[in-house]
Amino acid sequence: MRLAEGIEHFVLQKRKQGIAYSQPENALLRFSSQVGDIQLSQVTTQDVSNYLSLTVARPQTWQRKYRLLFVLFEYWTLHGAMQPILMPEKRTRTRSTFVPYVYSHAEIQLLLDGTARSQRNTQCLIDPRTFRTVLLLLYATGALVSEVVRLRKCDLNLKRRVITLSDPRARRKRSIPISEELCVFLRNYVAWRFDRSQMDGALFVTKSGQVVESGAVGKYFRRLRRVTGLRRRDAAMGWPRLLDFRVSFAVNRMTEWIKDGSNMNQMLPALAAYLGQFGLESAERYLRLTPERFCSPLASLSPSKGRKHWRDDEAVMRFVKAI
Repeated sequence: MRLAEGIEHFVLQKRKQGIAYSQPENALLRFSSQVGDIQLSQVTTQDVSNYLSLTVARPQTWQRKYRLLFVLFEYWTLHGAMQPILMPEKRTRTRSTFVPYVYSHAEIQLLLDGTARSQRNTQCLIDPRTFRTVLLLLYATGALVSEVVRLRKCDLNLKRRVITLSDPRARRKRSIPISEELCVFLRNYVAWRFDRSQMDGALFVTKSGQVVESGAVGKYFRRLRRVTGLRRRDAAMGWPRLLDFRVSFAVNRMTEWIKDGSNMNQMLPALAAYLGQFGLESAERYLRLTPERFCSPLASLSPSKGRKHWRDDEAVMRFVKAI
């Protein structure tokens, strides 16, 4: 089997599992283009090393490409299309210095108000109202872009104030409660989007009726950011991202809990379950992004040395598993 054919088949299998796999596919195609139209069995350690040496970006990018090639070769080794290949020596992992961005309420309002201006170009495939609703859902639920664009009308239970999200990476669904304000907004959107006789359908579609893709949301967000002039308020590098809506949601929830004096040992696992994160510890990384003025209350509310951790609380663990 030729390398290009092997990559095509491998990507197809991922998409059958419900995974978009666009960026990994592009990386694999670049590898194929560099080494040429050869057999899978002819790929050498040097080919892999030469490809990875061209990665001058962040160390995390190198690690991601290394892992991607490793999984591809492992797949075809198990299927008998090639012999096991000796991968180059792995680089030492380095701690990322990137700091996520937390949007202020004023910045969110600026973005929502700017959708009409950024989408008024006739070449824009997404209606301003559709784009605005996507952004509002990202901010109000902390969901991933891939989860929001996959929503269907049947996923909304606005009487119970619950929406069901599908995670394409984990091939699982989760139902989360939403606020009354978001319910009202979604009712108005659904009334605008669907005819009374239409029982189901994709919640977010383009002007031509195609399902909105994650890549299109990212493209139009970058335009919106440029039109509104939004930049980071801190001294960190980079630009505000779509993923930072999720970060902002988590930090805002934690900030409210700290103000209320809530027990973070109980609230952190609940937040992780709400966000659909695999490890309960994953939500803890948002703690360092809460405002500095809450450092003292946070120290008294969060797990610390010598104190009982939420993972050791049977009642909390039962609650999390029931979500």
